[in-house]
Amino acid sequence: MKIPWNIWKVLQSNTNNYIVIVITFNTTNIVFVLFSVLLLLFKSPLSSQKKCIIMSSSKVFLKTTTTIKTTRTTPRRQRRQRRKISSSTFKNNNNNTNNNNNMESILHEHEITDIFLDQFGVLHDGKNAFPEAIECLRRIHHKYPDVRVHVLSNSSRRRTSTLRKLKRMGFEDEWFQSAMTSGEVCHKFIEKDILNTDTNSSSSSSSFTFLHLNWGERGAVSLPSGCVLPQSKEEAIEKTTHVVASGCESMSVPGTTLGSYDRQVQNIQRLTHEEIKEVLTGIAKRCEENGDLPPKMLLANPDFVTVNGDALEVMPGTISLWYRDILNEVFQKKGEVSGGAFNADEYVVKLGKPAPIIYTTLCEEISGRSRSRNNEHSDDEKEEKNAQTFFSKCLCVGDSLEHDIKGAQSVNAKSCFIVETGIHAEELDFSSSSASGGDGDESEFEAALEAMCEKYKVASPTCTIAKFSWN
Repeated sequence: MKIPWNIWKVLQSNTNNYIVIVITFNTTNIVFVLFSVLLLLFKSPLSSQKKCIIMSSSKVFLKTTTTIKTTRTTPRRQRRQRRKISSSTFKNNNNNTNNNNNMESILHEHEITDIFLDQFGVLHDGKNAFPEAIECLRRIHHKYPDVRVHVLSNSSRRRTSTLRKLKRMGFEDEWFQSAMTSGEVCHKFIEKDILNTDTNSSSSSSSFTFLHLNWGERGAVSLPSGCVLPQSKEEAIEKTTHVVASGCESMSVPGTTLGSYDRQVQNIQRLTHEEIKEVLTGIAKRCEENGDLPPKMLLANPDFVTVNGDALEVMPGTISLWYRDILNEVFQKKGEVSGGAFNADEYVVKLGKPAPIIYTTLCEEISGRSRSRNNEHSDDEKEEKNAQTFFSKCLCVGDSLEHDIKGAQSVNAKSCFIVETGIHAEELDFSSSSASGGDGDESEFEAALEAMCEKYKVASPTCTIAKFSWN
């Protein structure tokens, strides 16, 4: 048996980190091979982190396992290095006797008709697609043609923009049945529930002024054409009746150009995070002084942070936390005087995950198309029952416990938590390595996951896998 040259190269340069196990049925070479292995093993002591190469006459496998625990005295940089957890630790939490290590096993074990896929941390890192995600969708499309795949994203952009971006990254249009973004839900909400609410009264859409917090270099997001925008920060403080949080870098002004990722945005006023807080504080104080209630914030992207390459970036969900704190500070006396507690949460309208509205909006579109094909009409009770049946066979895949997993649970859908490529990767690695009372990787991971679910007030996901991969 010949050991491949690339394996010899790895062994020669990294003998401190590898154990070689040879499986062969060729008795003529086994003495020589075993002698070589013994030389490599005795060349240096075994390290606490073992990488094991298992070679046979037909295949070569490289597998990583880790058994050492990291203490709190470990340097910060070393703690931040991602700790690869064996996929055998990722269990189906509804049945601890069956492991779901990849999408192939999940689809085999569960009755799934629809898959709702998050984008960032699942399909790509914000800049580049994950190759295993592309291959996974290709396999699902060919092996499970009856399973419908939908993109369900907290992106503040319209869904057409989302699908175009995925296509540029290498994902095929035919792999997706449809898409829904929180930006799309926000657009529909403004058109239906705000601009048309006062059609029978003396008020009109021109009496509304929208403070639209937007993106800058990433490309601006548009609002419906009937929305009136302020000319400046000062006018926003004086006239705002509705706040829309789509981005964290600027505010829209009249003439703002719909941007894209490959061209500079025109006619938009850049704002720092501190300036955003100043404008929101000014609006709250103006309303409190005039005896008015504060404007509601339409949260077009409830995510707090997102992955962008190797970093995490602030998202509009964080702005909603700032707004909540500002309202509590400004209106706390008003609540005491009126004899009732002021609840700032009532002034933040979440239009994406984990709010059920993004799920039900997509469900209504899917069921609406089905009814259209079948010429069926259903009453409300039947619609609700159909929705419950629909979500019971849905699998929601995401990397955020607070948004993807909690959102799936809000509509009683199955949930799949992505560990290694999402926003919790570093946190989970550190937690699992420092979890106490566990024996081995599996118990450490389970203890860490349980602690994180308790921290974020989320029930355990249906299943947990390392990456969105086929096998």
